[in-house]
Formats: sequence, C-alpha cells, structure tokens
Amino acid sequence: MRILYEHLEPEFPVNWRYTRFREHRLEAYWHFHPEYELTYIMHGTGTRLAGNSVEEYRPGDLALFGPDLPHTYVTTPESEPIEAIVVHFARDFLGPEFFGSPVFGNVRRMLDDALRGIRFPGALPPLEDLSRLAPPERTVELLRILVTLSREPYILLATGRSPSVLHQGAAVRIQAMMKAIHSGYTARLTLEDIAAAAHMHASAASRLFARSTGFTVSHYVNLVRVNRACQLLRDTDRSVSTVAADSGFANLSNFNRRFRELKRMSPREYRANFRVELEAADVTDLGDVRRHRAGGRRNRALRQSEQGGRPVVDETGEVGVHGRP
Repeated sequence: MRILYEHLEPEFPVNWRYTRFREHRLEAYWHFHPEYELTYIMHGTGTRLAGNSVEEYRPGDLALFGPDLPHTYVTTPESEPIEAIVVHFARDFLGPEFFGSPVFGNVRRMLDDALRGIRFPGALPPLEDLSRLAPPERTVELLRILVTLSREPYILLATGRSPSVLHQGAAVRIQAMMKAIHSGYTARLTLEDIAAAAHMHASAASRLFARSTGFTVSHYVNLVRVNRACQLLRDTDRSVSTVAADSGFANLSNFNRRFRELKRMSPREYRANFRVELEAADVTDLGDVRRHRAGGRRNRALRQSEQGGRPVVDETGEVGVHGRP
C-alpha cells in the first residue's frame, strides 16, 4: 500500500474535478492531496481506510476526506465491479473567503471536520446530475450539494494523528502486505505470511505496518474479517459458525470475541437488529432495506437537530451537535 502525495489538476473551465469511473477492482493505494474529496460508491463492496479509520463500504457509501488525509478503497475479492463518483475541490474554489461568511457557517464547520474524514449515513446527493450541467450550473449545483450535506447528520471517521508519509521503498512494502491481507484474509494468515509478501522479517514488518498505518497487523486483519462477517450476516442466511469460517476466523469463540470488541454486540444481535428493521420496513429488497435504515438514522438525528444545531456522530457512536450559538 502506498501513502503518496497525489497531484490533481482542475478541469477547465471550472476549477474543480468531477470523475465517474468503473473498475473491476481497486487495490490499496493510500494517498493524500491538498484538495477535498467527496466519494460516492454506486456499486461494489470492500474496505474504506481514512487515517486510522477502517470500515466496510457498500453501495450508497458517501464520504468526504479533507486535505492531506490519507485514504483508500480496497474491493473484496468477490465484489462486483466498483462504480463511483469522485469530486475534488479546493476549499477556496469559490474564492478565498467564500466559506468564511456567516451564512455558510455549517459548510465551514463540515469542511473543518472533514480533516478527520466524514461519512454521511443517510445522504443521497444528486452527484450524477453534475455531469449533465453546463459549467456555471455545475458549480452552483456543487455548492448546493455542499450546503445540503452540511445540514445532514454525519459520522467522523479518524481519530488521533494521521499515519506518516512513507518514502517509496517503504510504501511498496506496505502495499505488498496490504495486498496479502486483502487477498488472503479468509484463510489462515500469519504475520510471517504477510511479512514474506514484503520480503521482510516478521518483527520488522510489524513495526513498519504499525508506524505507517496506525494499526497492528493483527488488529487490521480482524477489522477486515469482521467487516466481511457483517456483510455475510446481513446478506445471507448462513449460520454464525459458517460466517465465522467464511470470514477467516479459525474458531467461533474467537470470532464472537473479536466481533463484540469491534461492533459492541454479538453477531446474532447484529443480524437480529437488521431483521427487526427489515420487518418494520415491510420490504424484502435489500436495497430498500438499506435505504430505510439510512433514513431512520437520518430522521433520528434530525429530530435532535431541531433542538438546536446539526448532529455530528463520532466513530464511537456518540452524538454531538454542531452549530449551537
């Protein structure tokens, strides 16, 4: 995995970039740049990294990364091709002090929070429409989208300092270790196996990985496996023991322990919560269920915001409110 500076040129005649792409799969490419990045996943599943945040992504995932925040998306081996819309813009793309105006206070605070990375659990912005507009209307529509998102509840992703920037040699080794993890996490995977992919001794590889990503190797492997288990618990009827095995856990007790550590509930509770919401929504299509779940989270947060301000949820699940006088 590389964590490298990426230079992006604006698209003339506008001074920001709109990209829609489709790829068979995405390998780890941990990079950063001085622009903000708004990424909307239309198709595909996998793992999203932002600073020291590691989460599952799936269709409908919408995230905003601030300047110089390392981030990447990695597809799962069995994922359908990934299709995404990515918008890059500088904070001053409408002028140096544009978002300093009090009328755009919510946008300013959102952009500040994006330095840690943001996930919007219930927002469905019309990003596809941007490509069909003329440059002036396209830029006005991007501003409208940012204003709308600033009023939505969102979840902060990263905590603490961002991982350090790597020189090219170390970056190649990290990339090799990441590739070994994402391609082999469903089977027995040892630190020696991962280190061998980078042509390193286990102890040296462990130190390099932790220094560069903010995670120990074992913790990162558990995150990837638990994220995969969540997908299987939602989207299949496999038994919990089968889900554990298919996610790379050698025994059920270890799976239950790791799952509870990371998700704060057991695998059975996770599946039961999903099915309760399915029954409450009275729908059978999984896409409809996910939209219902996102809408429910948004409505609960918005009820809190009516009492003053815009709700913001950090990665621990705690809800705060921004925008109060």
